[in-house]
Amino acid sequence: MDLSRLAARRTAVLAVEVPGWSRTRCALEEHVRDRGWRLARSPADADLLVVCGRPGIRLTAAVDHVWSQLPGPRARAEVTTAADVPAVLDRAAAELADGAAQRRDAAARPADPEPGTTATGDDDMGDMDMDDDASDGDGDMGDHDMDHGDMDMPMPAGIGLAGGGDDDQLTDPDALDLDVLHVPLGPVLPHWPAGLLLHTTLQGELVVSARAEVLLPADGSPTDAPVHGTPAGRWDAVATLLSLAGWDDAATRAARVRDALLAGGQPPEAERLARRIIRSRLLRWSLRGLGRLPEGDAHDRLRHWLEGSQQRRSTELTAVAELVTGLDLATARLVVASLDLDTADRVTVPAEAGS
Repeated sequence: MDLSRLAARRTAVLAVEVPGWSRTRCALEEHVRDRGWRLARSPADADLLVVCGRPGIRLTAAVDHVWSQLPGPRARAEVTTAADVPAVLDRAAAELADGAAQRRDAAARPADPEPGTTATGDDDMGDMDMDDDASDGDGDMGDHDMDHGDMDMPMPAGIGLAGGGDDDQLTDPDALDLDVLHVPLGPVLPHWPAGLLLHTTLQGELVVSARAEVLLPADGSPTDAPVHGTPAGRWDAVATLLSLAGWDDAATRAARVRDALLAGGQPPEAERLARRIIRSRLLRWSLRGLGRLPEGDAHDRLRHWLEGSQQRRSTELTAVAELVTGLDLATARLVVASLDLDTADRVTVPAEAGS
């Protein structure tokens, strides 16, 4: 079997959500899972790039750059409604399996692809079991590993250590001059708010300053109702946060609850799953104290989502930048996920924090 047919059988999909198209992205994730495919963690891991929505000029440029980083066989698609997702995936699968088309694509690609690099939030907590009570009769809910080391962050080409003058060095508490690394997080990043571009400056492994902005969609509004602010939206936020925390099994179950709610159902497993997540001492330890706001920290927000008591709130972009300053990249991603930002309501005025 050639590579194109193999890719079509076990396709890894990199989903790109445009602000306002959360419902389309949720449908994409559901159909990817139902087909036995999987969500890619980085461009290098992806066979198929799917843009959910109509990106504006800057977001399109970011998507184009990420597309250049996908290895072959590869395919690219755009979908703007949840109802169109199955047909779009069918066409993409056919394109992946088309050996002639893949050879043409390979021949048309530059011989020397644009250089790039990847930042990894490598806060590896090891193979820890987050399910503190796996033997309470709930079947196969046990054996949940928590591993922050799986946070691959695609970055634009040419990002590297800034060298040279004093502006490119900071002094650490031990009086050692450390190089400064300028790392943009987003806007194309798994488990990341749609269109969010977070410009960070790193000293060693820590974010010392950050500036946040949201890249706009093109003209035209989505036709599907938004997910944010609904019970399904809360479970979507739970699934995202658990995925970043490394509890993949619980994240998948949370996504299934979300999908059932979007379909108009009342999933009976939601209450049991919520109790199990809230009881996890390791998860509580991992999130406690992170992203503290007046109403609580990351774990408090997770608990409110699960209890259905979280009122819809808006976190300013300045607050996002401030909350990630002083953190490593992996922890910063957890904090951002815990905010459940609705970027469809954002403006593009940059917001900055840190020195």
